[in-house]
Amino acid sequence: MTEDHVTDEHAHDHAHEQGPRDADEPRLSPRLSRGIAATLAVVAALALVAIVVELVVLRPRYQEARADERARTEVAQAAEQFAVQVNNYDTGSIDDYQETVRSLLTTKFAGEFEKAMGDIVTSVNEAQMSSQGKVLTSAVASVDPDSAQVLVVADANVKTVFDTRARHFRWEVSLVKVDGTWLVDNFTPVT
Repeated sequence: MTEDHVTDEHAHDHAHEQGPRDADEPRLSPRLSRGIAATLAVVAALALVAIVVELVVLRPRYQEARADERARTEVAQAAEQFAVQVNNYDTGSIDDYQETVRSLLTTKFAGEFEKAMGDIVTSVNEAQMSSQGKVLTSAVASVDPDSAQVLVVADANVKTVFDTRARHFRWEVSLVKVDGTWLVDNFTPVT
């Protein structure tokens, strides 16, 4: 056997051990392979950290913000409903008016409302009064799990046998949560 023949056999055996290779296929060095593996491990670790941060930190804050937004919407709606209902009445519906408004109030405030209704009913009947109210805007001043303050700006168009006039209201409406429902506990004029 010649020396060239031995070298060719050795090269053939070595190529056969590695398996078939495409002549144009690049070969990665062990150092580059370790670098790619390390980079992928770091990316995977960062992805895992991002998932944990999202689950532990961001999602609870998001849910808390959504609950706060929902509470603000609920108290604003309750205060606006009160402002509209208290300014919508006429002589033919004064009994329904009392019941509708009373259903929006706390027990304590409903007692105060009942005391004031005697004078209101007399005035409405004597003047053949009717009123149509509408809310112009509202803003939640504060809200916590069981109480809130809402500023409400409303107008009412009041007609009597004597005249018609527009009335303008700016109220701070105090609400409390009773059995899951926001009820008006007081309201005061704001100048």
